[in-house]
This record gives sequence, C-alpha cells and structure tokens, in this order.
Amino acid sequence: MKKRVGLWAFVAVGVVVAAVAVATWINPTTVCRGEAMAPGDTCTYSTLTGEDAERTQTYEERIATARQQAPFGVAAGLGIAGFGGYLIAQESRLRRE
Repeated sequence: MKKRVGLWAFVAVGVVVAAVAVATWINPTTVCRGEAMAPGDTCTYSTLTGEDAERTQTYEERIATARQQAPFGVAAGLGIAGFGGYLIAQESRLRRE
C-alpha cells in the first residue's frame, strides 16, 4: 500500500511540474536580485564578491529565456508523470498474477 501511495505521489509531482511550466510559459515573471522586473527594466549581473560582471539583461530578454525553457519543464513533468503511471500499471499487473 505504501508503495502505491508513493507512486501516486510521484505522478502528482510530475503533474505539478508540468502545470508550473505551463503557467510560466503563459505568464512568465522575472526578478532581479529579489525585485520584480517590469518592461523596460535591466538587470546587471554581479559576482559573488559583489563586483560588476559587466553583463546586463533586459526584462524582455529574461522573459524570452523563460518562455524558451518552459517546454522543457512541461516535457519533464509529463515524463515524470508518465513514468509513474507506467510503474503503477506494472505494479497492478504483478498484483493480479
């Protein structure tokens, strides 16, 4: 019984990962050092020591990157859920035998 609950939890995690990725794909948000960014904002990267790394990224660039990465999150979530479903089916088949 514990194994079955764990497998269903695994499937649920996959569905949540896919849902979050879809939400990010539809309405991405971005932050720079903990502050929400808005159209027209820029973010300058800095090193761990606080030195300026001389690399800036605009709000639009960050949103485009988030939208490009979202399909991979959807695929990963569906893959996790699908694999969990496969394991549940295998366990059910073995129980019947």
